[in-house]
Amino acid sequence: MSEHPTVTVGTRVSTILYNRGRGVVYAVHGTPRPQTIRRLAGGFIAAGGSASFDIVFACGSISKKLPESILHGVQWTIFHDEPKAGPEEIAQLHAHAEACRAEKQARKDQAAAAHAAEIERLRTDPEYAHLEQGSDQSGVLAGKNIRRLLKAALPKHTFRVRKSSYGSVSVNCDNPLDDAAQKTVDNIRKQFRSGSYDPVSDCHSTSRSPWQEVFGSAEYVF
Repeated sequence: MSEHPTVTVGTRVSTILYNRGRGVVYAVHGTPRPQTIRRLAGGFIAAGGSASFDIVFACGSISKKLPESILHGVQWTIFHDEPKAGPEEIAQLHAHAEACRAEKQARKDQAAAAHAAEIERLRTDPEYAHLEQGSDQSGVLAGKNIRRLLKAALPKHTFRVRKSSYGSVSVNCDNPLDDAAQKTVDNIRKQFRSGSYDPVSDCHSTSRSPWQEVFGSAEYVF
């Protein structure tokens, strides 16, 4: 048998990527040329091939037009010794994938509706009538509203709130803060901070809450 047998419709595969697991090839684009697959970088990279493949996974996801070289890479397993999936099984996998897609879209729509409803509530809530509204992300509006919230929550303290650079706001207090006051300051500033760091993935990301869309935000609030 060739080192890289030809992949056809119904061939079972598996990948370690994105928790997708096992799947089935349901379409082949072009003419497979597994004999042209070659290993590079000590076998960690595959090159060659001329076809691409559509794959439906048991987890409910779909991958379209995956290059032949990638399918023969180290992150994929091709089960040539297993019986191929027939049309009925492939149809069932597609039905499951469509159900997963619809459920994911429903959750996305529900979250968007809740987000919009919260924005409207904040815009009309009399509790926040003393705050300025706008979609500013530079830190200017956030700084103004942080200053107002701190003055209302801790009137005995003097704060200096400055926009140090675009998307960055610093908050300083001229008086010592006890634990309760420090917690109040942290809770207020965190409402306006749009940037976050994930130590697990070692990535920095930004997002905007309904509060930040109404009362402003800054990527960093120190």
